[in-house]
Amino acid sequence: HYSSLCYFPLTFLAALQLERLWNGGKATLWSRLLMGGIGTLFTATTLVLPFIGMHPGWILPLVKNDPFAQANLLAEVHWTSWEALAGVWMCVVLYLGHRFFAKREYRSGIVSVFGGTALFVTITLYYFINPIEAYSQRAAVEFFQKRQGETCYVMTKDYKSYAQWFYTRMPPITDPRAHDEEWLLHGDVDRPVYVVCKVTSAEKVGAIPGLKELYRKNGFVFFRRGPL
Repeated sequence: HYSSLCYFPLTFLAALQLERLWNGGKATLWSRLLMGGIGTLFTATTLVLPFIGMHPGWILPLVKNDPFAQANLLAEVHWTSWEALAGVWMCVVLYLGHRFFAKREYRSGIVSVFGGTALFVTITLYYFINPIEAYSQRAAVEFFQKRQGETCYVMTKDYKSYAQWFYTRMPPITDPRAHDEEWLLHGDVDRPVYVVCKVTSAEKVGAIPGLKELYRKNGFVFFRRGPL
């Protein structure tokens, strides 16, 4: 992903700052404020998100002009509120970091913030990845998984994704026509073609001759086209 290009310069700059503090340098006010501000943002997000997930109606008005986002939020996702523990932990980390940095005990502060943040990331991934995936693409992933072992073509229309290649577990297709959207949608195909699109383009995709809508779920619409 293109954002990965940030990892090297960010890691270098972070390591440079840590080395400077570890060897007796002084933490600047702006760096402490920036660290506290970013930490507070992550803390607030992880504290609030589980409760928003339990009450999606709170934010539905904010996405009233986005049918796809609205349908995403209607997905059945089980939140327990225990997920907020990640935010509670980050509060502790920020408190310890602020306390040590205020006393210029930078080595203790670095260990607290670095180690605490690493644990925060682990807790957050454990508790939040599955629920977020349930909103963003689980309906599509489940559809792709059902195609495993079936001799067919699966494609997305009007949005980009690699999920269909990964979750269908289909062996490599050597027929070059299998990558030709025009042939898949209008040509004389030799096997069923499944088409997945977002609800925002369902009307346009549904107007393609030969496509039959199977069902809709959480913002995704699923179509099938049989061999002629």
